[in-house]
Amino acid sequence: MLIQLILLYVPSFQFFSIPTDNGSIPASLCYFFSLVFAPYLMILLPHLRLPHWSILGLFVLVYVLALIRWPQYGLSKSILHWAFGLYLIVTVLNVGADFTKEQWLRLLEVGACTFAILHVFYMLENYDLVLKLLREYREGVLSADQMRVNCSAIASLTRGGRNLDATWLALGGFFVRGKKKAVYGTYAILFAFFGASRVGMISSLCLILWTLVYDRVFRLTFKNLKWYILYGLCILLLLAGSGMMRVGVESIVPDSLMFWKQSEMAETENLQPEEPQIIDGYLSGRGAMWERFPQMLRDNPLGFGVGNALRVMRQSYGFTSYEDVMHNVFMQLALDEGILGGLWFLGLCAAFLYGQRKERFRSPFAAYLLTYLILSVVQFHGGEALMQFTLAVFLLERNAWFMVPWAKKVINERGETTYATPESTVDHP
Repeated sequence: MLIQLILLYVPSFQFFSIPTDNGSIPASLCYFFSLVFAPYLMILLPHLRLPHWSILGLFVLVYVLALIRWPQYGLSKSILHWAFGLYLIVTVLNVGADFTKEQWLRLLEVGACTFAILHVFYMLENYDLVLKLLREYREGVLSADQMRVNCSAIASLTRGGRNLDATWLALGGFFVRGKKKAVYGTYAILFAFFGASRVGMISSLCLILWTLVYDRVFRLTFKNLKWYILYGLCILLLLAGSGMMRVGVESIVPDSLMFWKQSEMAETENLQPEEPQIIDGYLSGRGAMWERFPQMLRDNPLGFGVGNALRVMRQSYGFTSYEDVMHNVFMQLALDEGILGGLWFLGLCAAFLYGQRKERFRSPFAAYLLTYLILSVVQFHGGEALMQFTLAVFLLERNAWFMVPWAKKVINERGETTYATPESTVDHP
């Protein structure tokens, strides 16, 4: 399971690709390696655990609608993400059924730390680009738009760009324990600013807040308050001295809200684009996509099929950006799977949030998923394998959130007919 997790973090090991109507399906090593679990799942078939019907139903809806829309809109590469995602969830629910909570935390911790170490070496391998960007940040001669363009050249270990690297680094921090969490968290923060990654900064902030409230070692108290103040000042000085602070601020705040840029904007007022284009530039194409969302939903409330929304947007709605996902999971599902899919996803989110009303996200699994939901407003497409792996562990903690549809009937001591459903041995947080 650990090897599978690490391969999910680093999907760059790719043998070939399969072209589809909308993008190419990468033949990554993580997909092939997962087949080693298939024989065990076949043996376990009479007692195979599946996710709860409310989650399984969303996957079924995605598959059925993809087949229905295939003749009209084609088949997207995203179908692989959802097919592999369900297989991954079923694998974790069954192969990891006897893992304890401590074993799961240890596995996820080792996976996150391995990814962080590989990421450090990957940055060292590309040290020339790293030094070039740091020099440009420190000199401060580039505009915010130029810096964002230059940041996009940062090598990505996840093959999804610096934003995904920064996001998975911070999310993995929820499972890192002990004093090494300070080193891990510091690197996640610095890389988020170095890459001008807004989602990386948001996920790092969520990690910091959860750590200060719930982490046994780093929980905020009056006794260690002075050390946190000192740590915060050191980080601020490092960011300010290297120029990464300016990069981070200008990546978050639009030019129109930065008072130190008002004079520059006044001088070039006649050269400024229209307001929608300003929004598009600030949101890296998200504004242009989101503006077209209401009309596309009205035109096709039943959905275009998984992964087809952006293709239709380019063909029929004048969208010209390079983006291939909506960067908003609700909008993505609403356009791909229709109003039913969008409402289904919102219902699952509501059930998850309601279920945490007493625990208040004390569990690192719940905190991870909450941060994912926050980021899903401006990131992701809903079929990420790393999220689904962690979701399966979260479901495994709660016996009511998975089912065994083919369990055999047995007669208990009182003569009542029940089902031989194996129980999870994972400790409840």
